[in-house]
Amino acid sequence: MTENDDNVIPRKGDPGQIRFVTFNVNGVRTFFHYHPFSKMNTSLRSVFDFFSGDIVSFQELKTDTLSIPKWGKVDGFYSFISIPLKKKGYSGVGCWVRIPAADHPLYDKLKVVKAEEGITGLLTVKQNGQNTRYRDDNSLGLGGYGDLGIEEEEELLNLDSEGRCVMAELACNTIVVSVYLPANSGQTPEGEVFRMNFIKVLFNRIRNFDKMGKNVVLMGDINICRDLIESAECLSNVPVNLSTYQTGSAIESNFGNECQKFILDVNVPHRRLLNGLLSDSIIPELAKDGILIDSTRVIQPRDRIKMYTVWNMQKNTRPSNFGSRIDLILISNALKGSIRNADILPKIMGSDHCPVYTDLATDELNVAEASGGLAIPKFETRYKYNLRNQDVLSMFAKRSRPTSSSTGGVAGSASQITSHVKVTAAKRTKSIDNFFTSKKVIHSKTVHSHSTDKPETGITLRKATVSRNNLNTKSITDVFGKPPCCKHGEDAVLKTSRTPNNPGKRFWACKRPKGDVSDNEASCGFFQWV
Repeated sequence: MTENDDNVIPRKGDPGQIRFVTFNVNGVRTFFHYHPFSKMNTSLRSVFDFFSGDIVSFQELKTDTLSIPKWGKVDGFYSFISIPLKKKGYSGVGCWVRIPAADHPLYDKLKVVKAEEGITGLLTVKQNGQNTRYRDDNSLGLGGYGDLGIEEEEELLNLDSEGRCVMAELACNTIVVSVYLPANSGQTPEGEVFRMNFIKVLFNRIRNFDKMGKNVVLMGDINICRDLIESAECLSNVPVNLSTYQTGSAIESNFGNECQKFILDVNVPHRRLLNGLLSDSIIPELAKDGILIDSTRVIQPRDRIKMYTVWNMQKNTRPSNFGSRIDLILISNALKGSIRNADILPKIMGSDHCPVYTDLATDELNVAEASGGLAIPKFETRYKYNLRNQDVLSMFAKRSRPTSSSTGGVAGSASQITSHVKVTAAKRTKSIDNFFTSKKVIHSKTVHSHSTDKPETGITLRKATVSRNNLNTKSITDVFGKPPCCKHGEDAVLKTSRTPNNPGKRFWACKRPKGDVSDNEASCGFFQWV
């Protein structure tokens, strides 16, 4: 790391600390097009060293099987990758764990004892030449499979069909859960059921780890805004003028009811579920059963607002910092005193999200005595995808022509589960009230196709385009007239409505990006139908 890098990425305070880094890269190839990654020759090792990351989680890899060797064989790191092979260029989660030198203070503590793909333990991995489910072999699975809230296997397998989670247990009695939670961007009832099922099972699994006496680190794109102060859109809807109320404490003091309603809103039950997992929730009734703490807020007090980690790129809201904080690193309550530093890294470009990091002291993390000769987990990418001694291209070429007796693809992968789950002709809509009342067996077997997972946003408005033929003879001014001036005295831009009520209708709007109402550099809100 250079001196200039140090201005963007703070150095660890001690080499004995573990740095966790989470980053939704929105395509592992595309973020290399941006500075500073464009100078790294698509080397993940260079990226991890740039962040000084010891445990790194990437979400939305958007990669495929043929690219696994590129991202799965990283010198000096163990790699654990889950992708939905039936949906190329979609979702995907990776977790990389540094392999320190033998004389490094983290050498024993970063040893990976076990690793697991998915959240249910029902996926398989090769063990002694046979596909074995994680939950059926104690040497493979992490445990904690009881009372997940859903009993039917096909429904559970469906949750693990999209490459959304990998788990790794360290020798220091800590389980790292790297996750990309679904967002139901399509706003469909079926998508909401899938989302709530996933959250319910994952959170129950984490509670089971806690009961087993394990430390837990849950990191990734959670796709849930935990508090009102973490969402610019929702603050503007209240409305809260941030030039008057400049701290989180001031907002929560003066808009206490709105802050609680934000969490308890029955229309967005995932917020309540997340707050029920957090011991630092602002609602005491939820916090009392919380087992994790928001590590970023331990270091960055609630008075600091506008700590956003994702922005709407279509509306260009990043320059005005009008976004949400949904990328989190949540850590077991017992480790709160070990958190040494934590922050967001909004200056790092390359995605619609920014990275988040947490530095954890390891003085309280004891290593089991039997951790000396640990075998590399079978889910490690080199083993899972058989990358050790084969010609990778020929390996995949053979698999491109499956026979009727072949299972196709990599054994036990999420893609097999996708084909295993039957798609029902009639998709049933279910109430989500039972997520808070009972552990009812769910029988839906619908595979949900989430084309894009992004946080909740307002209506998407796209700049209008004029056909090339028209552009040859007429300008926009000729067709639509002279643009009116917005409140800034600047020419408005032409856009097209995508709302159900006015699809395709043209209108003029302020060309500046949306921002807080007190931000004079942001959109003035000008709007006029053509």
